[in-house]
Amino acid sequence: MSEKYVFKINPDKGISTDDGIVAAQNLHEQAQRAGVRAAVCGGLALHFYGFTRATKDVDFVAAGLLDLPSLHELIFGGECYLFQLRGQDIPIDWIVRTDDYQPLYEAALSDAVPTDKDFLLVTPEWMVILKMFAGRGKDEMDLLWLLRADGLVDRQKVLVLLKQHLGRAAAFPAQEMESYFLEADLLRARDERG
Repeated sequence: MSEKYVFKINPDKGISTDDGIVAAQNLHEQAQRAGVRAAVCGGLALHFYGFTRATKDVDFVAAGLLDLPSLHELIFGGECYLFQLRGQDIPIDWIVRTDDYQPLYEAALSDAVPTDKDFLLVTPEWMVILKMFAGRGKDEMDLLWLLRADGLVDRQKVLVLLKQHLGRAAAFPAQEMESYFLEADLLRARDERG
């Protein structure tokens, strides 16, 4: 039986967390009606895990597209939809990977867990993996925060998932992940020293 994640914070930068939740609930409901499995990832997911980073959109990993007007295609696969709430436009990045990372995103979606807000959420272990492969500066910051949070990420499970889904090609990513583990431990030790 999977654990149910409960929302923890409400940061006041970017879109409000409450507005992000309403958008996520609405898109998740539309996906369910269309028979498309989808889970929240990205900045809003980090809010559920306790990180207060600002976000300007709601990200989903999904098994297929929705029949909604699209602002534009995402470079790596998917569409950007727009959700309107109280006069505010909230971009929704609906990620349906079509590149070499597609199997990882499909596995992350398959392992997504329910929240107390009636949508699925990508697990912390998969968030770490997806953030590593995204490779942007903010993704590295998110990855290190997730790894520093006490008891949030099962690091052994991260390595198992990499090996399970990448096979022999997991050697380099697993080594890179081990480096992130070390860096996160050093940052945590520095934080504890004050």
